Amino acid sequence: QMQGELKYYDALVQYATVTISLAEKDLDEPAAFLLRETANLSLFAEDVEKTFAEVKSALQNAKAQVVQSTLERGNSGQATARMTLLLAPEESDVVIARIKGMGRVQNFNVQTERVAQNGSGMSETAKVERDKVQLNLVISRTGEEQPVQQTSLRIITPSVPKQVEQLKAAVAQADGALRSSTFSRNPDGQEVANLTLRVPMKNYAALVANIDQLGEVKDLSVQRNDQPGTTANPATAPAEISLQIYSPGKIVSDETGLGATIRRTLGQNAAALMWSARMIGVAIAFLAPWALALGLLGWLVARFAKRRGSR
Repeated sequence: QMQGELKYYDALVQYATVTISLAEKDLDEPAAFLLRETANLSLFAEDVEKTFAEVKSALQNAKAQVVQSTLERGNSGQATARMTLLLAPEESDVVIARIKGMGRVQNFNVQTERVAQNGSGMSETAKVERDKVQLNLVISRTGEEQPVQQTSLRIITPSVPKQVEQLKAAVAQADGALRSSTFSRNPDGQEVANLTLRVPMKNYAALVANIDQLGEVKDLSVQRNDQPGTTANPATAPAEISLQIYSPGKIVSDETGLGATIRRTLGQNAAALMWSARMIGVAIAFLAPWALALGLLGWLVARFAKRRGSR
């Protein structure tokens, strides 16, 4: 009986048909996306090399990779640092914020790209993963930054050195920087100081108010240079002030006094007399040969006439 059942099943399998169904994958399946971010950051710093080293030090304790870094210094002393970094997505915001605090931000922007991994279409259930954030960093010297406002003026005051010291103290109090300073005293006693300084725009008005108290302001001019393309904070943007502090002359110098006038007059008269004598000498030297020749000719004519009369 068992053998009969086996033969029966073998006969069924021999004539069996296997059907395989194939179906296309659902195209509406949500895709998985890889989020790639590229951040571009430009900083201004007082000391580029120091800030460059601080950035490297900050990256040692972070999940970051330095892809490329260069430090360039020109013949004029201008320095520029460039770095390309890869930051872990979970720490990128913290690291970028820390780097921003090391200088004054000139420009910052982030570009985001979504790359589909599989599937297609957008859905609330689509998976999004963040890739490493690429940070392109440029650090430049603060002095190379273009000021957003330029002011020039002149101040007349009886005591130039005293007012210059007061101005330097006011600049330091306003978180400013003195870029150049010169002082001179003319023979007539006039003192002249030329200064160029920079100060954050938020402290510009207070510093100008202090400058107004130094003396009488003259020749004031203001020029504004707005930069719409930058994301820098307007309050911390630099304003440049160029001013001249001078005093009226009080001393009659040896070059402008009565004695100097008499000396110049006598000198000019003596020079004119010598010039006249020189011209007379030239005239005599030119006419003497002719006078001698004419005299000799007259003597010969007179002698010849005398001889003819005696005959």
